[in-house]
Amino acid sequence: MATDLAKEPQQGVAQRQWFVVSRWEEFEGEGRANLLRLIGITVFYLIELINYHGLNLGFFEFPKLEISLAFHLAVTMLTIGWAMLCLAVLYCRKQRIFPFWLKYISTGCDLLLLTTILALADGPKSPLVVAYFVVIVLASLRFSLRLIWCATAGAMAGYLFLLGFARWGSIPGWEPRDMTVPPYQQAIFFLALVLTGVILGQVIRRVPHVAKAYAERTREPRGGQP
Repeated sequence: MATDLAKEPQQGVAQRQWFVVSRWEEFEGEGRANLLRLIGITVFYLIELINYHGLNLGFFEFPKLEISLAFHLAVTMLTIGWAMLCLAVLYCRKQRIFPFWLKYISTGCDLLLLTTILALADGPKSPLVVAYFVVIVLASLRFSLRLIWCATAGAMAGYLFLLGFARWGSIPGWEPRDMTVPPYQQAIFFLALVLTGVILGQVIRRVPHVAKAYAERTREPRGGQP
């Protein structure tokens, strides 16, 4: 009985320490995710500029694509908005403003802006749909299982919206185009999103066990059995 009472405060302290450590990891992970987000946005917009203006380096040529000015301006505005998100997250981290919901807001904005750009482009046919996987992977940097679930569900909802938009939607003043993809491709993409979320979730689930096992090993006396 006395042993059980002694364990309860120890378990409470351990849980508190784990909460503190996990929050610090979330804080650092948000910074890394924000840096990678900024790098990704920069590379994406450079590709957009090359597609719009073309590139000729002599030994390497990237021909100019038939992109309308309206589309280019729309992508530019969305890219600026995405960059402002990076600045907002950076400001919050610098000021040590880090509410638990910040990671959900930043991830939700990533999914919203990505889906909007895809709807303006080729929808589910665009090669940029692979960025949904990047958003899910970035969620794992925060070491939050719930965030991974939310990012996976949000990516699936975004892709489902694109499928509906490709079939029934249109943008006034924009030239209609075929954005539909075969059903088997839709199913494979959905399955890949789910598996990505599940696998990353299992990795995050293993983190506390790894930390506990490491702590127990470091407490063992020298010369013990490996």
